[in-house]
Amino acid sequence: MAFNDFLQNRKGEPVFLTGLQCHNSSSGTEMIDRTISAVRLYGGNLIEAPVYWCDIEPEKDVYDMSLVRSLADKAKEAGLYLIPLWFGASKNGLFTYAPEYIKRNPEVYRLARNFAGIPVESLSPHCRATLERDKKAFARVMEFLAEYDKDGTVIAVQVENEVGLVHTDRDYSEEAEYEYRQPVPENLWNVVLEDSGREVSCPAGQNRRHSWADIFGRHANEAFCAWKHASYIQEMTEAGKEKFQVPYLMNVSIEINECEAPALCYVSGGPVSRVMDIWKITAPGITLFGPDIYLPAERDYRKACRAYARPDNPLFIPETLNGGVGAAMNILIAAAEYGAIGICCFGAESGIAGGKLLPEAREAAMSMNILSSLAPLLIKYRGTGRVHAVTQAEFSQWQYIKTEEYHIAARFLSNDPKPQHYFGSRINLNAPENGSCMTCRGRCLIIDCGQGEFYLAGAGVCFSFLRRPEIEDRIPYAHLTSCLSGQLNFLSIEEGHFDGNTWVCEYKRNGDEANYQLYVHEGSVIRVRLNTDIKWE
Repeated sequence: MAFNDFLQNRKGEPVFLTGLQCHNSSSGTEMIDRTISAVRLYGGNLIEAPVYWCDIEPEKDVYDMSLVRSLADKAKEAGLYLIPLWFGASKNGLFTYAPEYIKRNPEVYRLARNFAGIPVESLSPHCRATLERDKKAFARVMEFLAEYDKDGTVIAVQVENEVGLVHTDRDYSEEAEYEYRQPVPENLWNVVLEDSGREVSCPAGQNRRHSWADIFGRHANEAFCAWKHASYIQEMTEAGKEKFQVPYLMNVSIEINECEAPALCYVSGGPVSRVMDIWKITAPGITLFGPDIYLPAERDYRKACRAYARPDNPLFIPETLNGGVGAAMNILIAAAEYGAIGICCFGAESGIAGGKLLPEAREAAMSMNILSSLAPLLIKYRGTGRVHAVTQAEFSQWQYIKTEEYHIAARFLSNDPKPQHYFGSRINLNAPENGSCMTCRGRCLIIDCGQGEFYLAGAGVCFSFLRRPEIEDRIPYAHLTSCLSGQLNFLSIEEGHFDGNTWVCEYKRNGDEANYQLYVHEGSVIRVRLNTDIKWE
């Protein structure tokens, strides 16, 4: 399957993925039905669900695909895409999903050891026996899906889950120590890790048989651990691709917290941004690495997005908070400012009760619905600078956006000191309750299609547009204050939705519903066409 910037369906069409991941133990239970209900309420098109090695291979060389079949059937019946998550040898660094025959034979399927030689709760990536069993079971699942999933329900597969080691920065077992003493693989000689203490990995004229410490300095142990895990995962991916041709993804236990030290703040050896270049070189079979971002603060969320949104790694967020104002704001920021190609919230079942959204989930669900409603345009305009996020920071009353042609002023309703100052109808006539969202934290996506055409989706905010003077304009004040510059000079204002890539107008606004201030209402997408054929003479 081709991969450009977006994950694609079997027809080769790009898909903006929005969805939810179920809780760790929900696969194969009635909880999946609650997950699917939650995905619908969040406006999503994707379910992420784990596939457990211990269920797939309950006894050595005895395989049971009923769990995989059930997940594929459930997703297909619901009209959703599915990303199976392989919970194999490493789930958040732990081996709890390994079959009993693995757990009962530590002398064969070895655990990693810490600096003191004490076993930790992670299987060693240096153990060939473990890799062969993990790889065999994974390949059997992929073989089954290749035969069973003819309709393209499975859009990608996640290999392991937040892979790495816990309670140690690398494996210090005898086998690992032997490998650590060997020269660094040649294809890693020119990798430079930030803050490693090594600005140039292989100085000219020196012996190129460098040790890990020579090249990677203070990050040598993590670099070595990352290389070994990447080597392990590459073999897993190759085995999968021989059976099933879909994109293979990995999620990441990110390092954006506290002192950002492996094993102290996150599992060591995973594809965190610090060592992603090592992973990219060693595990080229992985299509992309997606950060799991559970950071409500905008500052921290942005830092994570910057770290993982790379030209060679489009931003896909496989796990984020399923509720809260912080998540609701950050989801839009990730899509607009960091070009996210998909976002999923974790813990689907925790967001609903009795078939309805819980209050704490409503804000995030609203933002996910915003993404889904504008998905065709997010795909079309990603990376063009034409997608803007309006998010109401604490105490904020307004936000200003400057496009090539317009000044756009956004005013937030929940923090408006003079609510009667702005003209225009706040009533959402299409809502069953005939009301508008005036108390929620304001947020909106604005997509500038050029030539005065904009699409808006959000809640709790109103907008005014002002045509910018031309560069050579010598009387800009006169033109800015002209009635021709304001949004009353519109061509049309519509509410509607996208059917595929086609815009469908449901309702035309005018008069009180359009004049002076344009209010975005929860659940609606607005298409604004302003008149650019202005003649000042």
